[in-house]
Amino acid sequence: RTRGHARVRILAMAMPGTCARCPRWPMVRSRSGFFGGWLCSKASECARCGEVLSRSRSSWRCKRGCGYCLCDDCYPMTPSAPSRPKSAGRLRTACRYGAQCYQASADHSTKFAHPGDQDFRNGMVELEQGLQPDLRTIWDIFVYFDPKESGHLFKEDFLQAAREVAAMSPEVVDIGVAWAEAGGADQGHVSFVRFANWCACVGLRLPVGLDTSSPASRSCRFGPEDAGCNCEEFVASSPESALCKCGHRRCLHRSDSSQQTLQMQLLSSRPVHWKPSGIGLIEVTEADMLSKLQFLLDATHRENDNWTRDRGCAIHGINACETKCVYAHRAPVPAGYRLVGAWRNQNPALWARYSLMRATIQQECAKTSCTACAVESSARSFDELDTSRLTTGINEWRLFHGTSDKLCREICDTNFNLGMAGTGATWKAAGCTKGNPLYGAGVYLAERITKADEYARQPSKSSDGTDVFSVLLCRAVGGSVLVCAENEIDSESLRRQVLEGPYHSVLGDRVVKLRKPYREVVIYDRDQLYPEFLLTYARIFGDG
Repeated sequence: RTRGHARVRILAMAMPGTCARCPRWPMVRSRSGFFGGWLCSKASECARCGEVLSRSRSSWRCKRGCGYCLCDDCYPMTPSAPSRPKSAGRLRTACRYGAQCYQASADHSTKFAHPGDQDFRNGMVELEQGLQPDLRTIWDIFVYFDPKESGHLFKEDFLQAAREVAAMSPEVVDIGVAWAEAGGADQGHVSFVRFANWCACVGLRLPVGLDTSSPASRSCRFGPEDAGCNCEEFVASSPESALCKCGHRRCLHRSDSSQQTLQMQLLSSRPVHWKPSGIGLIEVTEADMLSKLQFLLDATHRENDNWTRDRGCAIHGINACETKCVYAHRAPVPAGYRLVGAWRNQNPALWARYSLMRATIQQECAKTSCTACAVESSARSFDELDTSRLTTGINEWRLFHGTSDKLCREICDTNFNLGMAGTGATWKAAGCTKGNPLYGAGVYLAERITKADEYARQPSKSSDGTDVFSVLLCRAVGGSVLVCAENEIDSESLRRQVLEGPYHSVLGDRVVKLRKPYREVVIYDRDQLYPEFLLTYARIFGDG
């Protein structure tokens, strides 16, 4: 036993790979169930491949004894194994000190990659044998395994990220079902919001790493339990330096909000302007607020050249006759809209997801210039509705979405269902219940109430017999906007450029070149939307 114990110590010095759960503790070889002088009571599993490690087989275990184990095949393989061929250029080597590195020389920063650098990503950086990437937050993990910087993980990259999560989580993670659990099987990709939610579900208790609250100070988190530095805000030691004047790297400076787990962010994300103790649809009774909403309907109504085929036929309705009949008998367009009622949607779960997606896009837009795209429903007079101002620099808007009152209420409860795309007023072939949306399957929103009103359905009756319709006023994060102003539209290409490329949304501008009445915004990820208000209104025709 003495010789065995000594041998473990020698191997630990010779092979200094560190534990994923206890980064300061080395991995040491264990044979025949023996580890650190103690007999293992039962077999364990490899944290990466899941293979059962019997007591008769050698393996690598955390010297601290936390239970983290790797088989011989997985020990040399770090999570940074590239999922695609490496680029032809020479890759930088990851600094062995990670985020804790304090070296300020330009030569060191040029030679070595650190967390927070743009190329500190899977397949783009070389790791020394046995060294694992320094990933301290869920955002760090997501960014590391998103080498294309698309804001989405596709299956191959997600599975590598999932293995990293499995190695860090105190709970058993079934990699075989992880892709489906995170929504990848349904969506074809996993956004950061869904990734963070999945991480929380499998027991990972790391900080989220993104600030979803108002701008706050970014304290230095250097040292054990964030107690090693008193710096309260990052101040670059020199222009474009990644080091603060305190000597620690930018990536170590995070706000209190970004240090919260996903569960804590959910509990603390409730906007201050919401009614206390209210959940769900809360009726708006303030006269000033109702007046602002009525003004919004007035200002976004298009008075002339305002008919499109989606409004339908005056005789047969929508999608009920030939195109020739529709154009010959155009359904009349209202002369205006009268607000009947308004409800604020106070849904903490949806708001938390939206806030996290907004913070994600804000991080991505900070790296490049995000061209501002103004929309009618988010003009200066409407950007502070309900004392809640829209975020600048990321094209956050308020936009309309018309449908039936029943679906409006369902959306306020569970958010949009992308599977419903094409089932509304989208033009359909005879006998079909679903059409092909112009810009692909996504959520379509309008900057003008006149356009959204084309999709309002199944009105209720007021006490005087007037038809009352419903529309949602949603917050939307447009981010980097792909403007499509052409008549020839490749919907799959548009969607691919958003999901795999640098864009976050599509603005279908059929006004500037094609001289059509309206523009539409298309969002392909429902977490970029928050149904903020449910409005009911009556149509006004003629001089009424």
